[in-house]
Amino acid sequence: MPKELKLILRETPIGREATPWLDPQREKFAQVARECKEAFKDSKLKGAAKIQAMNAWMSERLKG
Repeated sequence: MPKELKLILRETPIGREATPWLDPQREKFAQVARECKEAFKDSKLKGAAKIQAMNAWMSERLKG
């Protein structure tokens, strides 16, 4: 008899639940993350140097 692999998919929430004070922060972070992706799209940096530069860039944008 052939063995069958059965997948059971269930919906599981990822991350924290929605809260009135957290949603604006999520939206702002998502917007800044999209801008960061565009800003570093053609970057010549690689590896850890790129990650550090992106972190600094995100940090500056999120503070203001």
